[in-house]
Amino acid sequence: MKPPKLKLVTDFTEAEWVQETLYPWDDQYIACLGVFIPVGFESYLTIRHDNTDPELGSVSSLNFERLTLMLRDFTETPEECFVGIWNGLGWGFEELYSNLFRNFPKRRDFDQFFKLPNRDYYLLQCEIIESLKIGQIIFGHLDFEKPNLMWPRDKSWFVSNEIDYDITLVGGSEELIRELENYPYFVTERFDPTIPNYGIYRADWML
Repeated sequence: MKPPKLKLVTDFTEAEWVQETLYPWDDQYIACLGVFIPVGFESYLTIRHDNTDPELGSVSSLNFERLTLMLRDFTETPEECFVGIWNGLGWGFEELYSNLFRNFPKRRDFDQFFKLPNRDYYLLQCEIIESLKIGQIIFGHLDFEKPNLMWPRDKSWFVSNEIDYDITLVGGSEELIRELENYPYFVTERFDPTIPNYGIYRADWML
């Protein structure tokens, strides 16, 4: 598989709207999902990363490829998407994608991250399908890394994969959210990002 065509973004002008529309990470708002996904979209839902079938006792994982293809149909700018990858994943992003850092001789000193409260991200720009190629190759297979943040240039939707939760958050039009909700292999739940939500699905390591 060819490596993804990615562009490293260090001018965050077009990403400032994200910082401006997130709730502050403080005691007043920390239980609101608006801390992790911009407030202001028409509708929102969560998609579980693992779906357990109680009758079969089986577990199926979120098909992020299917989700990405569905999202592609709901933007006029699929060729220009922004992707945020958390810098604490520990899989050597700078070494794996060293070509992105050729203008930074001392890559280990790279500090031009897109900053949100308590999180720093490598901000990338790519065609939306290219986001499905991000990850590391292990024994000839791609170990895909879900984008922690993703949105198209036209801001028609936003995807958040907060590292502490086993859900993907999606904000967008009612039409998009309804289509995701009706897809039979997604386990979804609507939410209001402005209202405290104590039913968040925590990652296993936090249990």
